[in-house]
Amino acid sequence: MVEQVASTTGSSDDEKTRALAAYRRKLVEYREVEQRLKELRKKEQEMQKEHDKSENDIKSLQSVGQI
Repeated sequence: MVEQVASTTGSSDDEKTRALAAYRRKLVEYREVEQRLKELRKKEQEMQKEHDKSENDIKSLQSVGQI
């Protein structure tokens, strides 16, 4: 009976260790995804700025009558 309790505790510890390891992996994965998202948002902002500048340049040329 004592052996059975000890083995149950041991498997419980293993399960806890596996759960913690899985949690850590997911946390690292989340941080990587979050970083990629941050970079993509920054890139999107830069591209939007370039697009707006191009649109303004075209409007300026149209108002001058060159297009």
